[in-house]
Formats: sequence, structure tokens, C-alpha cells
Amino acid sequence: MRKTGRSILILVTLGTVLAGSSTINAQAKKVTWHRGTPKVLRGKYKTKKYGADLMAIYKINSKSTYYWASGMPIVNGYNLHYAKTSHNHYVLKYDAHRNGIFKGGKNLKSSIVKVGKNIKYNKQTYYKY
Repeated sequence: MRKTGRSILILVTLGTVLAGSSTINAQAKKVTWHRGTPKVLRGKYKTKKYGADLMAIYKINSKSTYYWASGMPIVNGYNLHYAKTSHNHYVLKYDAHRNGIFKGGKNLKSSIVKVGKNIKYNKQTYYKY
């Protein structure tokens, strides 16, 4: 009799825990996409020279982006949308035309973190200029 009582108690506890976790997952925050870019990110950014005098430039306008890195084709993003995923962390979603070896595409995403006046993109710090 004791074993069945314990097993029922374990099943009820397990069921309660699983039911609680499913309600937590159901209440996850949905990411909403907004048109354009946030004013916080807008501006001109560039990296310091690294390696063999390599550098990169990232310009963020209200409705478009411009990205260039040494030796690579220019990526002009249009039809811009953004989502704020956490504090000072944004995801930009955009379309881009084909340019050289860059094949272009739709719904391309860039993850950007705002750090003071600067931003971090692709594990590099871009300084405002």
C-alpha cells in the first residue's frame, strides 16, 4: 500500500512540475518587428584597423543600411525591420540586392548590441564617427 501511495505522489508532483513548465513556455515574450531602425542605432560606425590594415564601415540610416569590409562587396540593405530582443540588443532584418560575390537575399538578419556610443557586430566593435 505504501508503494502505490508514494508512486501516486510522485506522479502528481511530476505532473504539476510539467504543467507549470508548459505554462511558463506558453507565456514566452513574442518578438515584434517594427519598420525602420531605432534612433539609438542610427549613425556611422567603423572599426579600427586590424590585421593587414583591414577595416569595416557600417552606416545605419532610418530605412536602409550600408556595410563594407576591406576587400568585400558593399551590402546595401533596404526594407528594414528591427526587433529589440533584450536591453541594448537589436536584430535587424533586411533585404539586399546582389553585388559581386555577395548573392543578396531576403530576410537577412544582423544582430547588433549597443555599447555606449559604439556597437558590436560580428564580434567586432564599431566606433561612432
